[in-house]
Amino acid sequence: MDAEVTGERVLYLYGVIPRDQGLPSEAGAPVQAVSHSAIVALVEPVCAHEFSPDTLNDKLKSIEWVAHLAHKHEAVLECAMRHGPVVPARLCTLFSDTDSLRLSLAENEERFLAALERVQAREEWGIKVYCDESRLRAVVGLDDTQVLALDAAAAKASPGQAFVLQKKRDAHLAEVAAARIDAMADEAVEALEHDAADTRLRPLLSEEATGSGEPMVLNVAVLVDIAAHEAFRASLSRLSERFRAEGFSFEASGPWPPYSFCDGGEADQPDTNAEFMSEEGA
Repeated sequence: MDAEVTGERVLYLYGVIPRDQGLPSEAGAPVQAVSHSAIVALVEPVCAHEFSPDTLNDKLKSIEWVAHLAHKHEAVLECAMRHGPVVPARLCTLFSDTDSLRLSLAENEERFLAALERVQAREEWGIKVYCDESRLRAVVGLDDTQVLALDAAAAKASPGQAFVLQKKRDAHLAEVAAARIDAMADEAVEALEHDAADTRLRPLLSEEATGSGEPMVLNVAVLVDIAAHEAFRASLSRLSERFRAEGFSFEASGPWPPYSFCDGGEADQPDTNAEFMSEEGA
C-alpha cells in the first residue's frame, strides 16, 4: 500500500526497487511503498520537525545520532537487497508528500531503471589498500642501483658529506617508493577489473578517518556479479599475497548497497557522508 503523509510528517527515502520486487518487511523499520509506473520508492513517514533543515543541521553534528541513523538506513537497504536490486538513496533524502515523491520518480524513472538493471544480481564491495612505508622503502632499496651507490659513497664520506648523501638517498627512495605504489595500484585495479562488472576509484581517506596506523594508497569500489563472487575473492587473495612482502595490505568490505554505481559513481555511502537532501536532490 502506498504511504500516506500528514502535514506533520515527511517521507524519508531509503531507496528505489522494481515494482514487482518484494518489500523488505524484515528491515526492523516501518517501511512503506510509493509506486510509480515500474518502480517503487521505499519510504518511512518521519516527524517533519525532527527532519526540518534547522533541526537536522544540529542533529548532523552529533556523531551518535548520525551513526544510529546510518545503521538503520543501511539495515533497510541490506534487507531490500535480499529480494533483488535496489538504488540506494543518500542519508536524509526527504520529500514533503507523496505527490512530490511521485513527481521525482517520474522525472528520474529512466535513470532509476538503468541503475536497477546495472546492479541486478550484483554486489558492491569496497577494496582498500594500506602501505607500511618503512617496509616498502626497505624492500625497494635492496636492488636500486642509485640507493646502493649512495650507500657506498656515504660509507666512505666525511660526516658532513655522509649527511648530504643520506638526504639524497632518502629523497630518491621516496620517489622510488611512490612509483612502486602507483604501479601496485595500476596492477591491482587491472586485476580487479578482470573479475568485476565495473569499478570506481574512490578518494583516499586519512589515517584519522580509517583508524589505521598506515596510510591508505588505494580505495576502489567494485561491482561484482554474485555468480562470480568466488572468482573475485580468489583474485583478491592472489593480489594480497602478491604484494604482502612489500608492505601492502588489502582490506575488503561488503557487500554494500551499490552507491558507487547508481549515481554516476559520485554518491557516498551513508556512513561516510551524511548530508541533508531536499526533495529536489533525490
